[in-house]
Amino acid sequence: MSVELTRIDVLTIVLIGSIIVATILAFWPLLSVIILAMSIAVVMLPFHRLLCTRLPSSLSAALSTILIGVFLFGSLAYMFTIIYQNSDYLSHIVGSIITSVRSFQIDFIEIPVDIPREQMAEWLRDQIGNFSDYLSGIIRGIPFLIIQLIIFFLTLYIAILKGDDIRSQVMDHLPDRIRDSILRMTEIVVNTLYAIYVVHIATSVLTFILAIPFFYFLGFGHVIFYSLMAAIFQLIPIIGPSFLMLFIAIYSVSMGDYQSAAYVAFIGYPVVCAFPDIYLRPMMMGKRASISPVLMWIGFFGGLAVMGIVGFVLGPLFIALVVSGYGILIDELKQARSGDGEGETAGNS
Repeated sequence: MSVELTRIDVLTIVLIGSIIVATILAFWPLLSVIILAMSIAVVMLPFHRLLCTRLPSSLSAALSTILIGVFLFGSLAYMFTIIYQNSDYLSHIVGSIITSVRSFQIDFIEIPVDIPREQMAEWLRDQIGNFSDYLSGIIRGIPFLIIQLIIFFLTLYIAILKGDDIRSQVMDHLPDRIRDSILRMTEIVVNTLYAIYVVHIATSVLTFILAIPFFYFLGFGHVIFYSLMAAIFQLIPIIGPSFLMLFIAIYSVSMGDYQSAAYVAFIGYPVVCAFPDIYLRPMMMGKRASISPVLMWIGFFGGLAVMGIVGFVLGPLFIALVVSGYGILIDELKQARSGDGEGETAGNS
């Protein structure tokens, strides 16, 4: 099928493109929310298609959206509940570490420090003022946060409902050669988003399961709290629960419990940190996304540094698209070279 663009077609495309650009600029503050919702919708489409075999598409999209909402709010509520219930225990741990450090300074580095009372009072007033400003900023941002949540779930619903239809409409009107390239890029986009969301959640859940017997064996109590913190830190690439293990090791040393510190170093770190974070997650992500795990890390940290939280999704996605585009370019060059070679052979004969 060949597609030829007339002057009217070009003007129409330019007009539509201008409208799209103007819309993006107008909704720029909400763009990150819209992108996150659309990326989650791509991952949820297989589940939506499965539900559509038994339910109407609108009801299936609504149930998929509700499922995402329940998962997000349920996870956040459970996380904050566990942290709040153990806040006193966490304060006790931090206080024990600070007390140990102070005693170390008194025993080995005696440096008399005399801070004037007026200077201390001024510092406290400044900290209270900074906290008040921070709290006021959060309160002022609540209405916009509510709007972002509404936009997120509405975008998620419509993207799940109409995603397949939009894809089919676009693909049906593309030239065959362009369609093949777009299909290859679409496949790697879906695989990359799967790696970003599903693999991260899977490794976090696995870390939670592995952490429960370890912290029970460690004997510190608060097993669910420690396991939940390990699962949360597992969502952070590279760092993972290593920071938590370092914190627990420092606490053990501050209490004089060197045996627990050794357990953390030689059992906790390899099982809870190294296995899921260094081996399992890169292997699963690289296998599904068909690119090197190193490139995925570049996408994660580069995206976060340049684009903020939305870069956690867009960074690896752009890297995957570059790799896919490179593969398509190489294939096109090979086809062009083989075509030239066949033409020269036919001319000589």
